[in-house]
Amino acid sequence: MANTPLFKPSDLNLKVNFTTVKTGISPINGSPTKQPVTLFTKWGAFRRRTITQNYSVVGTSLADTLVIGVKHDSAINKTLGITVKGVNYQILDISPDDSNNYITYDLITVKKVAK
Repeated sequence: MANTPLFKPSDLNLKVNFTTVKTGISPINGSPTKQPVTLFTKWGAFRRRTITQNYSVVGTSLADTLVIGVKHDSAINKTLGITVKGVNYQILDISPDDSNNYITYDLITVKKVAK
């Protein structure tokens, strides 16, 4: 029996930038500043949780998180950040799909970074 994929290709309509933080020099006063720099971009989609899943994360560190699905890439790791629609997120968990299927997706749990 064939496995149905988590997403259809048409579902991946969200531009997900994977970033790292680089230290630069402020042109205004010459002080060091930290700025996100995009390393690579992938197309992804938000993954909805079921009611049961929402209830199971209430009161935990995962309560205010989102899940984003992208095509599998071994370059994705927890040291990277994510920027989606101008909002910065921290990667909390990655559920990679290292199976031998034709199309595989990684599910990334992210939390919004407070400014």
